[in-house]
Amino acid sequence: MIEFLVMALFLAQPASSQAAVPAASGAPPAAVGGSAPSAPPPAPGSSLAPTGLRNPVDLSADHVTGDRNQAVLTGNVVVKHQTMDIRCEKMTGYYNATRQVTRVVCAGNVRAVDGDRQARGERADYDVPSGVLVVTGSPEARQGNTYLTGTKVRLVLGSERLEVENARILVDSPSTTAAPGTRKKAPAPKPAGTTP
Repeated sequence: MIEFLVMALFLAQPASSQAAVPAASGAPPAAVGGSAPSAPPPAPGSSLAPTGLRNPVDLSADHVTGDRNQAVLTGNVVVKHQTMDIRCEKMTGYYNATRQVTRVVCAGNVRAVDGDRQARGERADYDVPSGVLVVTGSPEARQGNTYLTGTKVRLVLGSERLEVENARILVDSPSTTAAPGTRKKAPAPKPAGTTP
C-alpha cells in the first residue's frame, strides 16, 4: 500500500519549481543518466505530498507497478482529473520527464462521468493536457435523457459536447419512468371472447 501511495504522488505531481532553478540560475543541467539536484529533506512531521498542485491527476488502485515512463494500475482503478471521473479494471498511465501524467489508457469495464455526461465501454484513452476522452469497445453514452450507442464516444473535459460515431440515439420521454435502453412491456393480449 505504501508503494502505491508513493507512486501515485510521484505520478500526479506537476513540474516543481526545483526543476526550473538550475536553468534560471545558469547552472549546467544534469548529465544524461546523472541525477538531478535533490530537494532538501522534508521537515520532521511534514507530509511528503506535494502542495499547491494546480491541475492534479488523482490515481488510485489495488496494485501499482511502474518505471520511468509509465505506471500500470490494476484492480478498482479510479482516475480523477478536475470534473472527470474514470473507473476501470486496468490502467496504464504515461508521464513525461517532469512526472506529469500526460495520457491514461484504461481497459476493462470502463465507466466515465463528467457532469451529466456518462460513457462506458471496454477501452478508453484519455489525453490529459487536452482533456479529451475517447471510449471504444461497444461504447454507450448518456446525457440527460438521451442514450447513445455507436463505435466511438468522445467527451471533452468540462464541455457539454458529446460526440458519437455511427450513432444510434434513444431519447427517453420525460413522462416515462423506464430505465434508458429498456422497453416497456406491451400489455398482455386478452383471451378471445372477453370484452374490454
